[in-house]
Amino acid sequence: MSQLDIPLDQKIKAVYLFIVLHTMQIGVGIAGYPQLVFMEAGRDSWMSIIVAAIVLHLTIACIVFILNTHKDTDLHGILTSWFGSFIGKLITLVFIVYFFIMFLSVILNYIEFVQVFIFPQMSSWFISAALLTLVLYAVLGGIRVAVGASIVFFFGSIWMLGLLTEPIALLDYDGYFPMFEADMRAILEGAKITSFTILGFELLWFLYPYIHDKSKVHRYSQLAMAFTIAMITVITMVSIGFYAQGQLESKIWPLLSMMKIISFPMFERFDILAVALWMIIILPNLILLAWMLSISSKRVFGWKQKYFLYLFVLIAFICQYHFDNRHYVNMFTDYVGQAGMYLGFLFPFLLLPFAIYKRVKGKKKANAKN
Repeated sequence: MSQLDIPLDQKIKAVYLFIVLHTMQIGVGIAGYPQLVFMEAGRDSWMSIIVAAIVLHLTIACIVFILNTHKDTDLHGILTSWFGSFIGKLITLVFIVYFFIMFLSVILNYIEFVQVFIFPQMSSWFISAALLTLVLYAVLGGIRVAVGASIVFFFGSIWMLGLLTEPIALLDYDGYFPMFEADMRAILEGAKITSFTILGFELLWFLYPYIHDKSKVHRYSQLAMAFTIAMITVITMVSIGFYAQGQLESKIWPLLSMMKIISFPMFERFDILAVALWMIIILPNLILLAWMLSISSKRVFGWKQKYFLYLFVLIAFICQYHFDNRHYVNMFTDYVGQAGMYLGFLFPFLLLPFAIYKRVKGKKKANAKN
């Protein structure tokens, strides 16, 4: 039950982790992140990002260390091996609930994007139905299709970073000074906000058995984290320099608001087009989360993966009806972030002593045989 025998034709190369983990982290949260971190740390937001980056890289190193103690299994298999079937299933169920609320949070935030920027009267059920149909199609194709879709959408959206060149040309560099005004509490609060934004790396817990060349997992996972940190640093610093004093705090989605200044002959309002294009940014999030939900549920209950996929998609479609204003969406998103702090960042370090013990015990047995 704990070990997984993954056929070779279902495995992927570790290099794809760079794209897959990064796309899991960059989604709806990045559009509003600069305002949130600025409200906590002000001009010293870059310091909060550095603190969060250090914690993030240490967490990834911890996760890979734990996974390497069992070369051919995922988080559920490790938990079952260490703590028994009941506790292993119980903790995995907690992660299933966490992945589902993250999945629902992405849908709710994107629905709000569309209704605020493009079609205020468009029904939320229509938007969610369109997204969920695409998710179903991708996940039913298997892990290689899910990963492939993430790669395609990554290259289909990464060019949008080039759109920052126009806001960069209008930066007011006086907005970055004076620095070092924020106290340690403010910097740590900003780091906490940053941690909410960069969640998604938990995918590694369940994707690891599907990696063909596991010796390279750590390298590409860390590179993905570095790229994510670099991206949010650039977006945050551009936002701080672009908006005048006091403006950034009032912008709910600073990144999308910046795009209002961009125009093309065929598009008078590029920010409206950007919201539409944002769908190819959040789709990898939804596809990979749906895959994690269905595969981890299969591991716990033993039913076919597609049945769980249908179930979670149906539940998500029903649940989105109960979030009809921004206040509820914000509260729900905050709860997701709070859960991610514990399950994403704290949980790996709680497991670390058990992994160290297992390795030490294994070395003692090996030495005893020799």
